[in-house]
Amino acid sequence: MTLRDHADLIRSAPPLAPDETAARAIRLLRARGLPALPVAQAGRLVGTVHEEDLAALAAAAPDPAAAAQLPVSQLMRPITTVAHDYDPLAEVLRGLRETNASAVPVIAAGGRCLGLALRRDLLAALVGESPVPPIAGLATPFGVYLTTGAVRAGAGDLALVSTGVALMIINLLSLGLVSGLAKLIAPWLSLPVETASTHLGLAVVVAAYLLQVAVFLFLLRLSPLTGVHAAEHMVVRAIEEGEDLALEKVRAMPRVHPRCGTNLMALLILLLVSVQFLSSMDEAAQVPALFALVVIVLLTWRRLGAGLQRWVTTRRPSDRHLAAAVRVAQELLTRARGRPAAGLGPLRRVWHTGFVQVMLGFLALAALAEYGWPMMVAAWSHHIG
Repeated sequence: MTLRDHADLIRSAPPLAPDETAARAIRLLRARGLPALPVAQAGRLVGTVHEEDLAALAAAAPDPAAAAQLPVSQLMRPITTVAHDYDPLAEVLRGLRETNASAVPVIAAGGRCLGLALRRDLLAALVGESPVPPIAGLATPFGVYLTTGAVRAGAGDLALVSTGVALMIINLLSLGLVSGLAKLIAPWLSLPVETASTHLGLAVVVAAYLLQVAVFLFLLRLSPLTGVHAAEHMVVRAIEEGEDLALEKVRAMPRVHPRCGTNLMALLILLLVSVQFLSSMDEAAQVPALFALVVIVLLTWRRLGAGLQRWVTTRRPSDRHLAAAVRVAQELLTRARGRPAAGLGPLRRVWHTGFVQVMLGFLALAALAEYGWPMMVAAWSHHIG
């Protein structure tokens, strides 16, 4: 097994220039989750800067912020060893052990730096624990769907379409309930027709929209999708945290996931409500209100998304849901071994996300409700007549 056979072991690591600061190195190390970065001059590797050396600098300096402005040329280690993409994994790991380094630059045949090979990644690959790519997932009425982009497992395309259909059914039910309620209370309000163009009329529109969103979320919370959704989150968290896919381990995982699409739903809700409020204000008040609303949305949308996940879009799953999700995760990991996503076309990758299928189901039922159903009713009425 060589590095060329396991290209996913080579971490992307843009080389620093010798005159770049330690502060930039620290920023890149944190952003990329790396223990070291290569340093290159005129395309030639001249050294590596390591996290432990930067930590030692910050701990010893009277003013760490000032010390972080030092150039990396004063902190880098000389190049004592490099790995080539044709080197066996065991040989590269042995070299890291002899130099007591956590990472080594990987060089292509032409001398170009491909990135870094990390000791922990090599160790995992040698014992059969390949690095796990980012995993995305969706909940369907027929179980969990998981994908790495290159491969997928679990629910099929029709099940994903059924998720969109289920969401549109919930949306139509919420719209029908709110419309029915509006018809019941409209005579009591006794608002004149011209009220629709006043602040009061716009406030009624905003209130109706918020009520529909609340009813939609309430009905979604009652649906079986929320238990499957929670199981999907929990099994993905178990994989990401390196836990065994045992039922008791997965059961202990949190239901909230930072990459959940619920966060985008929260952002969309806040944006739509903001637009409704802005449209109800005078032009002179819209500019400061817009600034305030942008700040509020940026500060709250992730918190709102996490709250919606916890209280609305997920609920504690049954062991049956968790066991099914574990089986899907194990199937996905088996398929993902040795299947890099490099050769996969962009359209196929988009299809593997599952969102296209969900939207197809959602929009198909929306079109049927808007055009198909009234035509069917009219045709049936004509036939009866």
